[in-house]
Amino acid sequence: MRCALCLQESELQRSHVIPEFLYRSLYDDKHRLQVLSTLGDRGNWLEQKGLREPLLCSPCEQKLSGWERYASLVLQGGLPLTIRREGKIIFVAGLDYLKFRLFQLSILWRASVSKLAFFRRVRLGPHEEVLRHWLNTGEGGDPQMYGCLMFGINLSGSAFTQVIMQPVASRVNGVRSYRFMFGGFVWAYLVSSQSLGGAFAACTLKPDGSALFMVQPAQSMQDLASFSKELSRLGRAPG
Repeated sequence: MRCALCLQESELQRSHVIPEFLYRSLYDDKHRLQVLSTLGDRGNWLEQKGLREPLLCSPCEQKLSGWERYASLVLQGGLPLTIRREGKIIFVAGLDYLKFRLFQLSILWRASVSKLAFFRRVRLGPHEEVLRHWLNTGEGGDPQMYGCLMFGINLSGSAFTQVIMQPVASRVNGVRSYRFMFGGFVWAYLVSSQSLGGAFAACTLKPDGSALFMVQPAQSMQDLASFSKELSRLGRAPG
């Protein structure tokens, strides 16, 4: 079969779209997680190691794993970053721009090429090939294109890492956006072939390794509230 990234014929690995380390806070004592679904044709189900599918060859899997290892250190406090908070805004400096940028883009691209129903709302069209090329070459592309806005989710004073939600499509100031929720953050990807500029550029990862994000309480997240209501309506809310 053909690898989705390098396009070479090879034996494919069972690849994650959302990296496995982001599922850890969701596992039960048998290393299972319950996938809460509002998909009409399928109820909730259990997964042993997160959502996976045949997608990448071994070398490409290892390439993405390197960016994932770096992101896991960033998100779990394993790096000496400079962090400053002003109210609900947190400023971060000292990031490895290219590694974190490629980590962000890899998840958006993987969701688009995925055949799993969980990611069926993410379809990038011609943007998919642009991202594939950037990831395959490790370039990272134009920093003003395909920016990602990050919103930290807080519950009772702590990061809310216990939910991974099905990504949804929307528009932000007229720009196509895909919103994911994992790792205690909402990740809003702005999908445009034009440079974003202005306020958007100020709120996305910068080449100097700085970034900012806003912290919001979980109760105020409309996507989370709507998802919870729909689960209850379908009788799939966890007990």
